[in-house]
Amino acid sequence: MHEIIKVNQATFIFSPFKGVETASLGIFICNGARHEHQDIKGGAHFLEHLLFKGSKKYSCKNIKQEIEGRGGSLNGFTSQEATGYYAYFLKKNMLGALDILLDMVLNPLIKTADVEKERKVVLEEIKMYNDLPGPRAAMLLDRLLWPGHPLGEEIAGSFSSVVAITAKDLRRFKDDFYVAPQMIISAAGDISARTVKKILSASLPKASTPQKVTNPPADLRGLYVYQERKALEQVHICISFRAPSYLSKDRLVSELINVILGANMSSRLFEEVREKRPLCYDISTEVKKYSDSGAFVVHIGLDKSKVDEALFTILKELKKISSRMVTADELSRAKDFFTGQVTMGLERPQGKMFYNAEMFLQLQKVEDFPHIKKELMAIDEKEVLKLARQIFTLDNMCVSCVGDVEDGLENKIREICKKI
Repeated sequence: MHEIIKVNQATFIFSPFKGVETASLGIFICNGARHEHQDIKGGAHFLEHLLFKGSKKYSCKNIKQEIEGRGGSLNGFTSQEATGYYAYFLKKNMLGALDILLDMVLNPLIKTADVEKERKVVLEEIKMYNDLPGPRAAMLLDRLLWPGHPLGEEIAGSFSSVVAITAKDLRRFKDDFYVAPQMIISAAGDISARTVKKILSASLPKASTPQKVTNPPADLRGLYVYQERKALEQVHICISFRAPSYLSKDRLVSELINVILGANMSSRLFEEVREKRPLCYDISTEVKKYSDSGAFVVHIGLDKSKVDEALFTILKELKKISSRMVTADELSRAKDFFTGQVTMGLERPQGKMFYNAEMFLQLQKVEDFPHIKKELMAIDEKEVLKLARQIFTLDNMCVSCVGDVEDGLENKIREICKKI
């Protein structure tokens, strides 16, 4: 159950939770890293950091104390298509949490001194992820999947781009995009929607809708491989394929393929690669969904001596799901897992708050989960096979590898595909 209310051109989504002591609230900006101009690459993420450094009414210390010091939790994120600021809190502290989030988003100070300090933090964050082999392999994979496109660039930007961003750049980005028509305010809990609406109406200034530059990525065909040599104990590999976007009619089918192949310990890849052989500690899959593109990704970290066997096993499983229909029982279990995970999230205020916001960000509406569940349950084995055949082909594959391995991975993959 939810209610969508327009307030000063912003979208307010509310879901009531009766009889719970906690509530959740988030302010989401419909602009992310892919909407930045190249001259401030990393600016959306940099600005997110700065909003926690102080606002017109609250210092950096006050922002944290007034939410975390009262039993709540406060955080933010920057993705390719959105930026979000959110809090979980005791419902009695709802007015304070709302006031803090609004003041952070509407009235950040963005002091030059704070920008210089936080620049060092962002640069350390970039170093950290570059030094982590799993995230590093994922970054390199995005470059292969979306070459020459913002989706293929790092959300945090590069060392050189972050060094060049000024306080003036961040203020201009904030003024251009942190406006009511680009805001989704999502709230869930045993709180008063009328009170929240009244505060939003008094706080949100009306503004024109900014122009966003969003060009879809070009089609990608072929096998693309990138290897980065590092002296590590493990080799980290990502294998990916272009897959349905958030707006595709096949997005739920891709979610079921994800469950079947690698979303849990009973999945095919976990069973074959870890349990039966065992070649690794962890192997997993994920689906990435954007408004105009998507990807299916396999992640694995393992000893370099086991790379050949692991690649053969993984590619064999991908060939299997794209050549033979899954059983009715396996598909049924995948549907139960997916619906169970979503349902457990929706039974908490924070889960419902995020669900509503994500839905509206991508679809400009909120579909109640019973409707989605009905669509999910109607998917049959033939639809799974059809989409798997479209996704898992040698002519739609990107592979990134970070670790102490020799060159020649592309030839190795081609040889394996011939054998299976």
